[in-house]
Amino acid sequence: MIHPSLGYGENEAGNVEGSTPVVLLTGADRLSLDAAVFSLVDSHPSVCSIVYDVRPDDAAESGIVLVRSVSYAGVDGVRIGESETLPVDDCCLSCSVKHDAGRALGQLCDRTDAFLIVLPVGMEAVPVMQYLEDSFRLDAWGEAMRVAAIADVVGLDEFEERLFDDDRLCMYGVGEEGVFDDRSTGAVVVRLIHEASHVLQLPVVGAGCLTRHVDAVGACRCREIVRAVAARGAVVYEDAHDVSLDDLVVRSEDVVESI
Repeated sequence: MIHPSLGYGENEAGNVEGSTPVVLLTGADRLSLDAAVFSLVDSHPSVCSIVYDVRPDDAAESGIVLVRSVSYAGVDGVRIGESETLPVDDCCLSCSVKHDAGRALGQLCDRTDAFLIVLPVGMEAVPVMQYLEDSFRLDAWGEAMRVAAIADVVGLDEFEERLFDDDRLCMYGVGEEGVFDDRSTGAVVVRLIHEASHVLQLPVVGAGCLTRHVDAVGACRCREIVRAVAARGAVVYEDAHDVSLDDLVVRSEDVVESI
């Protein structure tokens, strides 16, 4: 199944000074995204995470639904989680996510000192950033908020396979029951890395990709490829587990300039 057109934009957006940072997290596979989310939330326990995912739904007009999972620190630091299934009732998936993210931030703005918004697998962050920045300017609740960073998480274990994969990107599930992007996996991987102000690499487990190539000679060069694809001025981290949420927000003034 192909999800509706994402309708990504290419325009630049401004930045708004404020005290409550919003970090947008992207990735081309759910496993890497979940690993990075766990690590970033652990580094900043008071952060409120808003995680979006897609699910197939034959009863829905678009064929898919959105699942939004919110987690924030409650009394005594115990995290409170809630999940809700939402229709994809805007013109595209990207619009549905960004509009809901704006509403969610408005409702939760007084509960935390930082937000981590995790976009569905494969979704680019620039349209969401542009919409949120406009919302912050127009709505009173957003005066103290800003999009501080776009971070993309890259799992190096299967990076080479994804980079050269011409098949459609799988956003959820497998086979006929899955939800697929109409773009190739490799194209999505490149676009997500290039738009990011911060690239979080998850190191290989074991010997890495070279063990899957019988004619491989020398060392793995996946990290060099990631750096070559990343935008000029982007910060590329060797190990996502060593990165804190605070590391991503200190360079907030550079985010939009590097897009």
